[in-house]
Amino acid sequence: MVSTARAQTSANGGLNAFEFAQISPDARAIALAGAYTALGDDVGSVYYNPAGVASVLTNEIKMAYIMLYQGLSYETLAFAYPMEPVFHGLGGTFAISVNMLQPGTLEKTNDVGVTISTFSAGDDMFTFTYAHDLGTDFQAGLSFKYLQQQIDVVSSSLLALDAGVLFAPGNDGVRVGVDLKNIGDKSSSYNLPFTLNTGISFRQYGIFTKQDDMALSIDSAFPMVIQDSLVVNVGAEYNLKWVGSRVSLRGGYSFIGSTDLSGIGLSAGAGYGIDFGGLVVFLDYAYTPADIFGDSNRFSLTTKF
Repeated sequence: MVSTARAQTSANGGLNAFEFAQISPDARAIALAGAYTALGDDVGSVYYNPAGVASVLTNEIKMAYIMLYQGLSYETLAFAYPMEPVFHGLGGTFAISVNMLQPGTLEKTNDVGVTISTFSAGDDMFTFTYAHDLGTDFQAGLSFKYLQQQIDVVSSSLLALDAGVLFAPGNDGVRVGVDLKNIGDKSSSYNLPFTLNTGISFRQYGIFTKQDDMALSIDSAFPMVIQDSLVVNVGAEYNLKWVGSRVSLRGGYSFIGSTDLSGIGLSAGAGYGIDFGGLVVFLDYAYTPADIFGDSNRFSLTTKF
């Protein structure tokens, strides 16, 4: 189980529980080294800053499947639904996501190492998010999370909360984000990876043509548990658009540490989007050569309709 391995080997001294909640399934954000607190504007913001979900204007579905090692896989499905078109006057955007870490079938052995049976295990997280525009320059969001870990007949569960805001002063391309992640009680004397994330991003349009844009983003994460370390991430994204299509190039660097288990160092990625007569499909890819699983290739598929 990645949660167990991480807790025993990281600098936190084994004091964090449910660390599988730090695995990001979003290839776009991972390619940006996780510098997504202020930049996020899609259903992938559920993980990084729930306030970013308020920027979703159409229905969105995101799917990701990550094969890690020795049969360990991580799967996610997320859906965002703007409520104003149907529930007039209510406004805001609702999102739900399901994340599952599956190690496959495991062997149970006796004292002399003979296999006597098999058992199952898994980590699950269910997230319910609501985000709303609170004025032309301000967005806020809340995520309620139910986390569960199970090994054979032993299981534990916990409720947690994420709370975030986004501020876009002056409509000049600058966004500032703040997110409190994993607010919750302890589980069996172990802490959740409770973190204060802050970020600032800047997007500029018309860099080389009238159909392109570029964004820069910087994030800092301040763990509320003293055993963890400060995290600093920087990311950049370039988008080139033409009729019905978009190509994206991304890169980032984690200078000190990581809150999404993607490791310290370089990350890179790309994306392609195409419009099928109102159904827009985005395929995103991220590569991180130094995450805790070794070289990591991640894909995510997003549809907007």
